[in-house]
Amino acid sequence: MTLEDFIVKKEKEQINLSNFKKKRNVKIDWGRQGGVVLAYIIVLLGYYGIVANTIMLDEFRRWISFNDMDRTILFWTFEAYVPTFFLPVLLLFFVCFLLTYKEDIPHYGIKASLWLVPYIIVQAFIMYWIMFGFTLEPFIWQFVHWKGYFHIFILYVITITGALSGMKIHKIIIKRRKNLDL
Repeated sequence: MTLEDFIVKKEKEQINLSNFKKKRNVKIDWGRQGGVVLAYIIVLLGYYGIVANTIMLDEFRRWISFNDMDRTILFWTFEAYVPTFFLPVLLLFFVCFLLTYKEDIPHYGIKASLWLVPYIIVQAFIMYWIMFGFTLEPFIWQFVHWKGYFHIFILYVITITGALSGMKIHKIIIKRRKNLDL
């Protein structure tokens, strides 16, 4: 095989590869979806991580076993907001803020933020079942007791406020940039 034949063969392979790349119908924008996945992982590790680090301590600031902890705190995390200095609230607020702020179309960020609430609730069920085994107590705590609905309400208020704040700040910044360009 001569050098010219080798070059022609490589050019044909490149042409075939470029045609193959153009025929792709599915495109994944990892910038957008990756940000949403990262935000969900931050909430997974951060929200309950902050709560767990405070509820796993007794009144003398000693670590306790998870069997001795208050089991309802996974479903009524608003009871842990004051001892954690509202860090879970701030984390959830800023994650929702960033999800909406980085979007050109704010409705995508608002939708992703609102889906964090069922995600947090399901996360509580999964953590409870891993720690204590499968029982129906979590359903009673979350959906029969008034504190469960109050918890859901608080979570939605936090996510909506964070998302709407992100949308408003994004619009203000875009407006200022347009005014500076004029």
